[in-house]
Amino acid sequence: MKPFRYLFCILLITWSCIAVPSASATKSSWTEPIKGEITDKFGTRGGKHKGLDIAAPEGEMVVAAADGAVSKSYVSNSYGQVIFIKHDNGYETVYAHLNKRLKKKGDRVKKGEEIGIIGNTGISTGTHLHFEIHQGAWTENKKNAMNPLTVYSEEAFRPSSVHVHKGSAETKREITVRKGDTLWKISRENGLSVGKMIEMNGLANPNIYAGQMLRLDESREKQRTYIVQKGDTLYRIAEKMGVTAGAIQEWNGLKGETIYPQQPLLIRVDRSS
Repeated sequence: MKPFRYLFCILLITWSCIAVPSASATKSSWTEPIKGEITDKFGTRGGKHKGLDIAAPEGEMVVAAADGAVSKSYVSNSYGQVIFIKHDNGYETVYAHLNKRLKKKGDRVKKGEEIGIIGNTGISTGTHLHFEIHQGAWTENKKNAMNPLTVYSEEAFRPSSVHVHKGSAETKREITVRKGDTLWKISRENGLSVGKMIEMNGLANPNIYAGQMLRLDESREKQRTYIVQKGDTLYRIAEKMGVTAGAIQEWNGLKGETIYPQQPLLIRVDRSS
């Protein structure tokens, strides 16, 4: 019996050394591909939804969840603009419905490196990232798909409410846009997200122009989001929030007075009032 036990132990040790992907063992190697609100989870739609849907403002950057190499980068009828990454830890991830792809097949990427811009391409009903993790290679029937929330917590995707700009004792309150600047470049340089910049400045989209003044903090004003309720009018909301209807139109890029239930509206509130 002793030789048998010895052989069994050798086989057990050998099996345990085989590189099998393990979500719990590799949590530290992952980062969130984007910060935003989870709008749909793994396993919904009768079990057919094999990933997470994460909504975020238009123009936000999507980053690689871990080190690896781009295995696919193309336009799909269903995924839209999509990137696949095979990771050094044995997994493969999918980033779908992008507005723009910044990496091509074969590119090496580092964890947290920008690979695309969030979008609404393919079979999609709003700006969001569809994110999948596969324990092994992606297959057409998605047999290796796993719930990303076994690697991440839901809280991990939530944007930070406070952003601190490292590198200077005092952060500038405003900046003048220069020729060639983009909102993504200014956001990165000042330790802010694109979504935060859009919110603070009441922008309708990420497009900016030379000479434009942009706020970099909320020292004078704070932002509130009002969700339009059934029966609301622009003037009723303005009266309720203590602002003018024209101001709400300007902050939200509205061209008329038409609003709809569940529409989010940015409201600027003077801290001194």
